[in-house]
Amino acid sequence: MATKECPSCGATVPVEATRCKHCFHDFTEAPPKKGGIVGLLVMLSLMAALAAGVLGYIYSSRSQERIVVDEETRTVIITRKTAEATDTERVSFDEITQVESVMGGEQAMFEIVAVTKAGRRVVIQQSDDRPLKAHAEHLSHVMDKPFVEVSNVRGFGD
Repeated sequence: MATKECPSCGATVPVEATRCKHCFHDFTEAPPKKGGIVGLLVMLSLMAALAAGVLGYIYSSRSQERIVVDEETRTVIITRKTAEATDTERVSFDEITQVESVMGGEQAMFEIVAVTKAGRRVVIQQSDDRPLKAHAEHLSHVMDKPFVEVSNVRGFGD
């Protein structure tokens, strides 16, 4: 007579048996999925590793930027601070050709941009809440540079 082994208790039972005579294991039930608690632990470990990687990236790439228009030295001072270093750059008023009040800027809805002779665009201030036109006009006066209004906002027909 052909026999099989019970997966629950290891006893030898006839192949035709639907239940084990020792532990009453039901052979007609689908075998349980493997991985249960182990699969859950592996998944949690992967999620923790991913979260640690994302947090590490955010911490290392986190930066602060501060821009000051200094009338005394006639420069725009740009200071960028990251987790690794602090960089300072100065742009002389003489290098700036114009000051723009931008609506619909690249970084925010309202921006004040100083355009250099080399064509570089230095964002001095940005806001998503309030227009900065009056402040841009003031800065253009302080720098003695032309003031230009720029609108990058497009309507439905544009």
